[in-house]
Amino acid sequence: MTAGIGLVSLDVDGLLGRTAGPSLGAALTAACPKDPATVAAVVRRRLHPAADLTEELLQEVADDLDVPIRQVRDLVCAPRPLRIDPTARALLAGLRDACPNVRMVVCSNLSAADRAHITAVLAELGHLLDGAYFSCDTGLVQGNGPAAFEHIAAGHGIDVAEIVHVGDTLHDDIHAPLLAGARALWAHRDHARLPRIAAADRFRTAADLAGAVTVLRDWIPASQPRPTLAVRAAALIRGHNQRILLVRGPDDEAFSLPGGRCESFGPDSPPAAMVREIHEELAITVRPGNLAWAGWSEAEATSGHNKIHFIFNADIVGATVPIPDPTEIAEIHWATHHEALCLLHSAEADRLHRITCDRTHGWQHHTTRPL
Repeated sequence: MTAGIGLVSLDVDGLLGRTAGPSLGAALTAACPKDPATVAAVVRRRLHPAADLTEELLQEVADDLDVPIRQVRDLVCAPRPLRIDPTARALLAGLRDACPNVRMVVCSNLSAADRAHITAVLAELGHLLDGAYFSCDTGLVQGNGPAAFEHIAAGHGIDVAEIVHVGDTLHDDIHAPLLAGARALWAHRDHARLPRIAAADRFRTAADLAGAVTVLRDWIPASQPRPTLAVRAAALIRGHNQRILLVRGPDDEAFSLPGGRCESFGPDSPPAAMVREIHEELAITVRPGNLAWAGWSEAEATSGHNKIHFIFNADIVGATVPIPDPTEIAEIHWATHHEALCLLHSAEADRLHRITCDRTHGWQHHTTRPL
């Protein structure tokens, strides 16, 4: 079953706010003779995971980019104030109210030069957040593998698949979380131009933060796994002197009527499932007759799960004899009606009793063996 969204991870620059002037990456790209992809890779590898801006680090960046160290120093250390979106607080508060069970964090590639951005985000939005993950603090960078999103998942005790990351950069905010196994939401003014790059349950788009929150308020509840009920189809097979065929599994103490579960997906009707399961377990072919009983059983299994049961009258086709598959069936028994009531699991015996009383449907709750 696909995991539902349990945590929303939000990028900072380009989503929650805007940097005044060019970003660090854009400034270095403009000064560097190398292509933008190379500059971005150097920034991710050198600057984002570094906790401090040392001269040695700046020299490594300068060497990688073929830019004088003085120019690199000036660009890295230039002030780049972050202006938080004036609607961000209200939008995130609304998302919290709509989805109170979903955690909300910020996750962004920020260098040590942009620690003022961290201060601004936490001062404005910190009371709405369940965590903050910045590359210069964690040493983990989006786009350098799955570690950044795995770190978030581990910190909140969830699976990576339960995270949806929201951001405006294709490489770091979309491709990176998708490759890590998370979901992604691209918030960008040109969102409509991007072809679908993943299934709708893993990737969506919006124009901006407001649009992203609107998408999330619909996507989060829709992502939650829907409970499914096990459906079992069994056969009431009567042989010589109206004896009833019973089976017992290798791990079972009590007997049951032969049959098995319907598949959760695809065309697998109860009578078809009954025929298939009996053939697999007993090497016989049965012909389903009329429906003898159908109903709901609550907390019947030791696991406490609920089930829906169908029981069909059925006949064995031909003169074949049941041959149990030992991995599925430990014992078979042709029982009289009274023996069957004593040998069957109490809930199954209750169903047989109801059939005898011509009660063809119903529900059972903590059933006991009928007297």
